[in-house]
Amino acid sequence: MICVSIVTHKNNRALFLPSTWHLKELIKSIPGVRYDSAREGWLFSLSWGSLVTLRGVFREQVEFTPEVISWAWTERNTRVDPMMDLRGRPELPEHLQTLEFDERLFPFQRAGAQFLVTSGDTLLADEMGTGKTIQVLAALQALTNAGEDVLPAIVVCPNSVKGHWEREIKAWFPSARPIVISGSTVNKRKLFTGPVRLSSSPFVIMNFEAMRMHARLTPYGSTSLRRCRKCDKIFGEEGLTAARCEVHPKELDEIPFKTVIIDEAHRIKDPHSKQTRACWSTLHKPEVRRRWGLTGTPIANHPGDLWSIMHGLSPDEYATRTKFIDRYCLTGWDAGGGVNIIGVHPNTRDELYMFLDPRFRRMPKALVLPQLPPKVRVTRVVEMSPKQSKAYGQLRDQFLTMLNDGNILSVVDHLSRRVRLMQLASSYANVTYDVEGDWTTMHVDLCEPSPKLDEVEVILDELGDSSVVITAEHRKLIALLEARLTKKKVPFSLIVGGMSTWDRERSLEDFQCGRTKILLMTMKAGGTGLTMTAADTIVFIQRSDSMIDNKQAEDRVHRIGSEGHESITIIDVITRDTVEVKQVELINEKLLRLDEITRDRIVYEANGLDTSDLLREESDILRFNLGTVKS
Repeated sequence: MICVSIVTHKNNRALFLPSTWHLKELIKSIPGVRYDSAREGWLFSLSWGSLVTLRGVFREQVEFTPEVISWAWTERNTRVDPMMDLRGRPELPEHLQTLEFDERLFPFQRAGAQFLVTSGDTLLADEMGTGKTIQVLAALQALTNAGEDVLPAIVVCPNSVKGHWEREIKAWFPSARPIVISGSTVNKRKLFTGPVRLSSSPFVIMNFEAMRMHARLTPYGSTSLRRCRKCDKIFGEEGLTAARCEVHPKELDEIPFKTVIIDEAHRIKDPHSKQTRACWSTLHKPEVRRRWGLTGTPIANHPGDLWSIMHGLSPDEYATRTKFIDRYCLTGWDAGGGVNIIGVHPNTRDELYMFLDPRFRRMPKALVLPQLPPKVRVTRVVEMSPKQSKAYGQLRDQFLTMLNDGNILSVVDHLSRRVRLMQLASSYANVTYDVEGDWTTMHVDLCEPSPKLDEVEVILDELGDSSVVITAEHRKLIALLEARLTKKKVPFSLIVGGMSTWDRERSLEDFQCGRTKILLMTMKAGGTGLTMTAADTIVFIQRSDSMIDNKQAEDRVHRIGSEGHESITIIDVITRDTVEVKQVELINEKLLRLDEITRDRIVYEANGLDTSDLLREESDILRFNLGTVKS
């Protein structure tokens, strides 16, 4: 029998397990454990997650001191049990309500706001289009009205939704003057040093990409941090300025934020990226009292993505990524000899849910917004043109093809071949070189003919005066459609990368107000955070490999505000006998992994909802005769 107690370590309380050498390897496998040579034992963070994991590893072989048991009962009664009671409720029961919330909220939004208030550090994973922004602001409003010290707050979000956050903050906090950090790096720094000090503003809004320039980076694994000579007199880089130094305190480090909100929190799924580690740095500041993450798609590819998000929100419970994956993820080996995460490990699934669920709430739209119109999925199958098919077949079989312009389109590996095959499945292509004959300077330009765009024109004729969003992965394919519509003098709105915020918002406003009936967008530029509910149809000329991008794009049109439509039609234009068929299968696998975390199927079944819609999103495309794929 081993005994766990509480000790004080570096002015913080921690769990302590005396050294037990015959159990050394088992103890070392626990996420977040570290050896304390002075005490000759093992230290764990004092958290609900640590206690759950210790019980899961040692079963009946572990016992806890009265002090640990007292802490655990307090944690369970004040946070864990109320959260477990609330996390699955579409309405807020009176016995769980601690604050008064705005009457404009839907019942499920009041329950979500209460979940944020009580949990403190949590991930709100309601499905896209359910109004997560409103829940956050309602929670902050209620806390402020109750005299809680929750401001100033920073909102970190995609660049495309900074204006949306600014408008909503002004609506919920009329006296607030939210500061939107935008422009060049120099202009952003002027906002920190100008006459309006950010420290005196209750809200700061900043995009992910800018975070790494205005906050120090949190170290991670073996990733080294760039240091200036002032920070490291021996190994610091000569000539590295304080602005470029990754250890130097930056502007955001000097502002005592009480609340940190990460919108579209899946953007911090990569622990190696600088924007993730800059967000961690802001989230983990000692004065921060509430850490709230928002995303409808908490994983992009596999459950390992969840760790980085939750480490930002609750670092004590999600301390070590490798050990988290080893214990809670089912892994295998990929073709290159690397670790491939397959899904949640069935032996430890319930253990993971025990400490994830008190910080995780998700409401599917089908449960809380039954008034939304149903999704109707349609697949339009096209055939490649003769020369398109010839180039596609040669590139697939021989890794090169001669195009009509006499240039050679070649690839060097399977990955680059797949990218080029995806392009040729959409249209024909030409090749140009910056340096003649140097394949490293090659540019592939999509060109006519494109049977997919022929089919899009047919769809537009069929839709008549209906509003429609048309989206693709590649900007060049959208440009081909632009040229066709311009030639026919058909008005349209456009949202693509490189546009200014003003131009993007003007295009969206024209579409939403009915001044244009067609909106063209690339999935990266328009697929996140925007509302396009004027449309009752969205056409995918191409799908993204990212399950997140696909779901986000669909839910631009299927969300609160689309209630006026009888249905939302989602049309996929697929080319027969191409890699697009395999792409659909891979996306469907990612949807299955997402459901392991969100458990939407369980919620549907518990509430008597039709589960057939859950995996119909991409799998229904496979019901059509799309041919076979030769890899």
